[in-house]
Amino acid sequence: MFRPTLSERQCIMKKLFPYIERCFQLRKGLLLGAVFLSLLLPSEHVHAKELEAKTSKSGSEITVTAVDGSSIEAVYIKWNKAVQPYTLRTDSETLSCGENGFLHEFISLEEPTGTLTFSLPAENPMGIYAIRIFSDHDVPDDVQIWQPPCERADILLISAHSDDEILFMGGIAPTYVPEGARVQVAYMTEFWTTTPVREHEKLDGLWADGIRFYPVCGNFKDQYADNLAAAEKVYDAEAVTSCIAEMIDRFEPQVLVTHDFQGEYGHGFHQLTAKAAENALSLSKWQVPKVYFHLYPENKIHMDLNIPIASMGGKTALEIAKEAYLQHVSQQWCWFYVSDTYKYSCADFGLYRTSVGPDSENNMLEHIVLYAEQERIEQERRLEQERLEAEQKKAAELENIDRQLAAFQKEAQEKADAAKAELAALEQELEKARRRTTLVFLGGGLFLLLCISILILLMVRHPKRH
Repeated sequence: MFRPTLSERQCIMKKLFPYIERCFQLRKGLLLGAVFLSLLLPSEHVHAKELEAKTSKSGSEITVTAVDGSSIEAVYIKWNKAVQPYTLRTDSETLSCGENGFLHEFISLEEPTGTLTFSLPAENPMGIYAIRIFSDHDVPDDVQIWQPPCERADILLISAHSDDEILFMGGIAPTYVPEGARVQVAYMTEFWTTTPVREHEKLDGLWADGIRFYPVCGNFKDQYADNLAAAEKVYDAEAVTSCIAEMIDRFEPQVLVTHDFQGEYGHGFHQLTAKAAENALSLSKWQVPKVYFHLYPENKIHMDLNIPIASMGGKTALEIAKEAYLQHVSQQWCWFYVSDTYKYSCADFGLYRTSVGPDSENNMLEHIVLYAEQERIEQERRLEQERLEAEQKKAAELENIDRQLAAFQKEAQEKADAAKAELAALEQELEKARRRTTLVFLGGGLFLLLCISILILLMVRHPKRH
C-alpha cells in the first residue's frame, strides 16, 4: 500500500488544508477530511529496513554483505549449535562476540559497515542457522535482544522440557513481567543431542511469552519415562536435585514454580523434576520465600489470565501464552494445549511452602517486594545515607572552620592585646621621655636664668669704671 513520507504528507496537507477546512466548515466532505488528516498523522512505527543478506564461507570465516550493497548497522543471528566466543570484523572495528553464549544473538554496530566477517573457532565451528541484517538499530519486535540471566529472580520457573514452561506455566511471565518482576526460566533437559530445533523453539517461545532474561539449562538428555520409577532409572535423581539446588542458590528466587507432583499427564521426568525441586529446597542455602507446584491440591490459587494487558498490546496472558506455544512448531502434533480451564490448566497452582504468610488472593507475588523495588528502596536509603553523611561532613567541616576561625580570632586578639600592651608600654616610655625632656629643659632654663641673674647682680655691684 502506498504511504507518503512525512515530508510528502506535510506538503500535501499544506496544499489541501484550505479545502479540507472548507469541507469541515460546510460539514461536508468529512470522509475526505479524515482521509487527508490521516496522511498528516504519524503512521505506525517504522522499523529499520531489513536487508537481503548474502553470505559466503571460507574455512572458519563467514562473510556477510547486503545484496544491494547497503550499509549494515545491526545483525541478528541464529547459530546452529552451542555458541563459542568468536570475532566479528567490520569495515571499521573488530568485536569480540559470543561470550554470553546466546544462540540467538543481536549485534548493534557503532559504525555502518558494508561487510561483516565472522571468524569462528577453527575446532568445531558454529554455522549460521538464520541471519537478518538491518540498515538501522531500530529493529522489529521479533528480533530477540536478550539480557543475560538475571542475578536475582523474583520468579524462577523450573521446567523439565522446552515448552513445559508455556503449557503449564505460560501465564506467569505475561502476568508478572509487566509489573516489573524478573522472571527466569531454568530447563532441566537439553535438546542438542536429540532435537536441536527445539533449542531455537524454546527461545522463540520465551520471547513471545514476554521473557527477556536468557534461560539456563541443565545437561540432562531428553528421554521419556512413563512414571517416576522409570524416570529414576533413566536419570540420576541426586544429580537433578543438585542441579535445581544450584539454580536456587544462583538466582535466589523469591518465588519458585515448577511441575505437578503427578507429572501433569503422568510424565515421569515431570514427576522427578517436582520431587527434585522439593528435595532441593532443603539442600540449597537460599531459603525460597514462596514455592508453588503446578496443580498442587493445597492452598490453591487460580490465576486470572483473561485480563487485557496494556503493555502487551491489550492481549491477555492466556492469549500470549497460546501464541508462545505456537513457536514450538515441532510440538504442534501433540494433543496437549494451552488452556486455563482444562485438566492441566496453566492457571492452577498450589502454595507448597511460604515464609511470608498465606495467600489471600490469586497472586503469586502477594507479600513479595520485587527485587527492583527493593533495589530502588535501597538506592533511596543509600542516597539518603550519603546525603546525611555529606551533611555531617559539611557540618564537621564548618565546625572545623569555626574552630579554626575561633582559634584565629583568639590568636589575633592575643596578638592585638599584646600589641596594645606593647603600645601602651611604649607610650609610657615616651611619656617618661617627654617628662625627662621637659625637666631637662626646665632645669636648663632655670640654670640659665640663675646665671643671668648673677651676672646682672655682679654688674650692678661692680659698675664698669671709665
